[in-house]
Amino acid sequence: MKLYWARLPIHTGKVDMIILAVSTSAKYPSAALCSDSDSSCRTIIVQTDESGKPHSVSLMPLIDSMLEKAGLQLSDIDLFAVDAGPGSFTGVRIGVTTVNAFAYAEKKPIAAVSSLAALRHAAQGRFGNRILCMLDARNGNGYAAVYEGEECIVPPCACVQKEMLDSLSGTEYIVVGDCCGNHDSVNAGLVIAEVLARRADDSLKTCSYAAPMYLRPSQAERMANRANM
Repeated sequence: MKLYWARLPIHTGKVDMIILAVSTSAKYPSAALCSDSDSSCRTIIVQTDESGKPHSVSLMPLIDSMLEKAGLQLSDIDLFAVDAGPGSFTGVRIGVTTVNAFAYAEKKPIAAVSSLAALRHAAQGRFGNRILCMLDARNGNGYAAVYEGEECIVPPCACVQKEMLDSLSGTEYIVVGDCCGNHDSVNAGLVIAEVLARRADDSLKTCSYAAPMYLRPSQAERMANRANM
């Protein structure tokens, strides 16, 4: 397992809370904890399991280990956050189901964010205001969204990677994701960053039940549809 700490600036005046985030849409599952460390910064703990075990096997030990390191119980969490996809169909389902169970048991709210919205925070420190977030969906396909500053100008969609790139020709933008020669992966730390950004501008929406974001049918569904044609 990989464990790292990061410190992110926050806006003062917000109610302090402890956030547990889960991300399972990518190859490796990750979890993150966020809590106030002083009046101007938040301390972020992010832990990733790169053992290659199925998400269904590795996610709970990952969360338990992180809570133990932080000296926290699940009941201490004020807000559960989850990467709701798009991404791995099975992975997204595992993460969303886990967070729904936690929130139901502890009677706490959920913040569900798009993996593409979370991914845009991987572009911090890179030159450019327009960001193409694109994840590989195999066979030249992808999931994409385009952001300009804080505004999403192309909502999350399933696409052909080349067609998406061609549609942006003539404009300046940077690409983040795991395609086009990039190796940016969605993780729970980026989910936390998106939650904090929404919380800072009062646009954070919470719910009692999160639903996966599927932008296209799964491979099993596509094969079944072809068989019935």
